[in-house]
Amino acid sequence: MDTNPTTNLLLKEEVYQIAGAATEVLNELGHGLHEKPYENALVVEFGIRGIPFKQQPQFDVLLLNFKNPKLEWERIVL
Repeated sequence: MDTNPTTNLLLKEEVYQIAGAATEVLNELGHGLHEKPYENALVVEFGIRGIPFKQQPQFDVLLLNFKNPKLEWERIVL
């Protein structure tokens, strides 16, 4: 029985490329930032490595203010 988990990976090279890109971003930026700077840096790193990706889309979000009843909306980038 083969107990080495790396020999059973599907798309092994792709997994290594993505994990390597994420590690590179974390090593460069360090810990403690919000998600968006890591996402943006990963987009750049994927571009450098030629990894195809689709970045998170923007959504309009409806916010209701019950303290001062009026309808408001605001664009929030996720």
